[in-house]
Amino acid sequence: MELKIGDIAEITGVPEREVRVLVQTYEDLFSYRTIGPVRIFPERAVQIVREIIDLSGEGLTTDEIIEAVHSGGAPTSPREPEADRPTPSLPPGVAFDLRMMQETLARQERRIAHLIAELEREREEVDRLRQAVDDLQGQFAIVAEWVDYFDLQMDEATLPALERIRRALLGRGGPGRGV
Repeated sequence: MELKIGDIAEITGVPEREVRVLVQTYEDLFSYRTIGPVRIFPERAVQIVREIIDLSGEGLTTDEIIEAVHSGGAPTSPREPEADRPTPSLPPGVAFDLRMMQETLARQERRIAHLIAELEREREEVDRLRQAVDDLQGQFAIVAEWVDYFDLQMDEATLPALERIRRALLGRGGPGRGV
């Protein structure tokens, strides 16, 4: 089976742009043929990309990675246990489909984990906003009490002088005593 760079990116779960950079950086490791401007790679390119990523994750230099892949001493991907690798008895098409399904599943699991983390951040933000609204409602209640108090004071201050004297003598009303 022959693959384009986009196919390799989809199978490995590595963004296409990064696969292009890897192919350009490690061009000696890849064999391909061209049809017009399109490069066509053998299935082995998928394993080479995985090996490069694994080896670069171990901190090897570009030259060390090239040497390791050429010598065949590159370690296999730790994400792919022996039991998950297709057995030699499977037909090549079935083995490739199984690997593609595993890669797709892994990509979907990463996306789900990302969405769950994003949802959790949004829930925390909603909780923070609810707390802020509760705090503001408490402050508004205090302001409303003060407004009521000052309205009462203004009502008393604007009464005619005779009405204020009459209320004071009768003991009714007045600031802070109710109306």
